[in-house]
This record gives sequence, C-alpha cells and structure tokens, in this order.
Amino acid sequence: MRLTTLQKHLICESTAKYFGTESRVWLFGSRVNDQAKGGDIDLYIEPSIDNAADLVFAKLQFLRDLHKKIGEQKIDVVLHRPNSQTDLPVYRIAKQTGVLLE
Repeated sequence: MRLTTLQKHLICESTAKYFGTESRVWLFGSRVNDQAKGGDIDLYIEPSIDNAADLVFAKLQFLRDLHKKIGEQKIDVVLHRPNSQTDLPVYRIAKQTGVLLE
C-alpha cells in the first residue's frame, strides 16, 4: 500500500469526522500496489450518514480537509449510501481489491 502511516491516519480521521464514526473507508486502485508508480488516491467510503445533501456537503468538506492535511493530490471518492439498493460494480471491486483502512 502506497500511503504513509500519517496519510492513512489522516484519511481515517477525516472519514470519521465528516461521514460519521461508524463509517468505513477502503483504499483501492493503483495505490494498493506497492510496485506501481504515481496514481491518485482512490477511496471507497461506506458512510454512516444517509441523507444525499448531507453526503455532498460532507464529501466537499472531507476533500478540502484532506488537501489541507496531506497536500494537493488527486483524490477520488466513491460513496455507497448505507440504505441504497444500488449495487454498482465499483462497490464490489473496491471492497474485493482494496484495503480497509483502520
């Protein structure tokens, strides 16, 4: 996994702050591969909040906070609402190939 211990901690801290303490976050994509170079930070988040407007606001605040803490990096966030009946392939791929950050 190509995240520093500090980056991992800050991502988890910001996830809890903006999406709720029961939220879970996975790193997926190229940053999971230690041999790869470059790449953005792809995060899959299962938030504990469900309201769409609250999630949009939380995502913007989350990204602003992370950019302040870890610097300007490309960060992609995929959110899967708790009570959503939608099951997109990206949700399964992120969880199957990703690393749960704790």
